[in-house]
Amino acid sequence: MMRPQRLTWIRVGAAVVLAALVALPVCLAQDDDDFVKEVRKKKAREKAIAEGKDPDAVPEAPPEKPKLPPDADGWMSFIQRKWNSDRPEEQETVKECVTKLKEAIGTEQALRDKVIKNFSGFKEKEADRELGEAIRGSGVTIEALRKVLDEHRPLALKAIMNPKYTEADNCKLQPEVDKACAPLFAVWRDPIGYAIEKMGLDLKGPGASLDALARTLGEFDASLAGWGEKFENAEAYMRSRGLEFLNVKEKEYKSNKKLLEANDALQGGTITDEDKRHVAVLNDYRMMLGKGCVTINLALCQACTGHSKYQEKIGRIGHNIDGHPDGRTPQDRAKRAGFGGSVAENCLMGAGDGAAAVWQWYNAAEHHRNMIANHSIIGVGHSGVYWTQNFSGGSRNQ
Repeated sequence: MMRPQRLTWIRVGAAVVLAALVALPVCLAQDDDDFVKEVRKKKAREKAIAEGKDPDAVPEAPPEKPKLPPDADGWMSFIQRKWNSDRPEEQETVKECVTKLKEAIGTEQALRDKVIKNFSGFKEKEADRELGEAIRGSGVTIEALRKVLDEHRPLALKAIMNPKYTEADNCKLQPEVDKACAPLFAVWRDPIGYAIEKMGLDLKGPGASLDALARTLGEFDASLAGWGEKFENAEAYMRSRGLEFLNVKEKEYKSNKKLLEANDALQGGTITDEDKRHVAVLNDYRMMLGKGCVTINLALCQACTGHSKYQEKIGRIGHNIDGHPDGRTPQDRAKRAGFGGSVAENCLMGAGDGAAAVWQWYNAAEHHRNMIANHSIIGVGHSGVYWTQNFSGGSRNQ
């Protein structure tokens, strides 16, 4: 009886072992699946941290909307401080302040006057601030712009002084001169425009925001809208202001300040305001090329004016003219007017003003070279569309 009982126990034990063996693969598969999940979870967390995202961070509560100020002074102050905020909740409060202020103005002339006074010049001040930030953000500097001048001045002078650049062939090389001078004109005349085109300066974004500000202010009073008669929009205003922010001419104008002021203040003889404007344009061009300025001599102006009048009378231009009442040659006419030094003369007809005369000579090779030569003295005179220049290298005090 004992033996059968033992066999039964063995069979039962075997069945238990077999059951355990059958269940084991199921447990192992489950553990492996959990391990893979943990590895993936760990890698996802590491990736999120590498991308600057903390998966364990507690989400920040949305920013509270600023409280609406209680009165007109508060509304105006909030608009001025936050008009260009990049926070939606502050922009929403700005809109509410604008609405409240418009409602409060109504027919209250005293409040309207206060608003006009408070916002007068505000958008222009903000435009200057935005312009300064845009320039700094782009990395544009006066030094970088002047480097362009330094690099291109020798190239422009080489093109102008090239003997093959001549009026004998109707200035066939004028396009090469224009090309060599183009970078100088661009930087000298419009540094902001050059910075926008070549150096990554962006004024469109700030300009759009400022134009939106102008429209908002115009809702309070029409006098606060727009940028004046001179400027179509904020970007045009900032481009104009940029001449002061990026004043590439300061070095030359500062070093020639006394001479330029003396030319402008000169009175007497035959000199006219248009003659002085002509010399100012020429001196600006000479400074752009890195050349010294010329000072006006009244005796030479008298000789030039007399020659221009005579050319207009006879209807043609020329340097040596027989029967000329003031002398046949430029030297004769200068001496008769009281100037003792040697002179080099330019003549033309067809220029309606002083600036046009400079650029007409700019397109005439030998006359062009004469305008930028190493002279220190100039005489100028015109009659109608006839213009004459006399240059000399003598003392500025002569």
